[in-house]
Amino acid sequence: MKNSLEAINKRTEWFRESRFGMFIHWGLYSIPGKGEWIRSHQRLTIEEYEPYFESFNPTEYNPREWARQAKAAGMKYMVLTAKHHDGFCLFDSDYTEYKSTNTPIGKDLVKEFVEAVREEGLKVGLYISLIDWYHKDFPKYADLNHPMRGNETYKDEQIDFDNYLTYLHNQVKEIVTKYGKIDILWFDYSYEDMVGEKWQATKLIEMVRHYQPDVIVDNRLETSGEGFGSIVTDEIQLYSGDFVSPEQIVPHEGIRNYKGEPVPWELCLTMNNNWAYNPTDYL
Repeated sequence: MKNSLEAINKRTEWFRESRFGMFIHWGLYSIPGKGEWIRSHQRLTIEEYEPYFESFNPTEYNPREWARQAKAAGMKYMVLTAKHHDGFCLFDSDYTEYKSTNTPIGKDLVKEFVEAVREEGLKVGLYISLIDWYHKDFPKYADLNHPMRGNETYKDEQIDFDNYLTYLHNQVKEIVTKYGKIDILWFDYSYEDMVGEKWQATKLIEMVRHYQPDVIVDNRLETSGEGFGSIVTDEIQLYSGDFVSPEQIVPHEGIRNYKGEPVPWELCLTMNNNWAYNPTDYL
């Protein structure tokens, strides 16, 4: 079964009119304040990163105020990083101990976010990483981004990637079944050979659509912020997503498919160089 531009346009009708939303990158990496890729950039081991997990206690977490400010600014939707590449979950997942409910804050922070955003009448979006640097069965030594890439300790490590995929799919199912209607589901991201069916993308998106038939999905099950994916071709895959997600690149003339027809897109743009909190980034 394939996707179609007609179906995509129908699902994204409200999204194309919204124009303005808030994307919140927030998690353990906010504590050191050096961006969400700190584990990768500094090649930190799980043990070196552990102090942030043990001290995570955001007592001033106030998604209701975030939602109020977003609405006052004219935004129509908000997206939160339920789980970023470091594998830490802001929700109470049944499949890992690496989650906010096991930190000093002791709360399901996604639940509070979803409730707050809905209360303000905004659309709800959740981000979940396809990558997980905490999971034992995610590739390490030869991976492009893993903090332990090139580390000889992991050169001959045997992993069970199918076990990782089961874990990923289970967590996505939690996201689309535990929090009511989700308006936007943001996957991130594909690269090198880690694309499409490497994630069992057809099976994954079929499950998502089963529980959330109207949810809008980005295109990163098959590409990154630099790519478009099959949504611009004549072979739109079921997992192509509903919109292109150019990152830090402004497509001034929009994005069109092979016929020259416009396709939905959302610009992902920071005010500086980092998505997450970084007090020294003024660019």
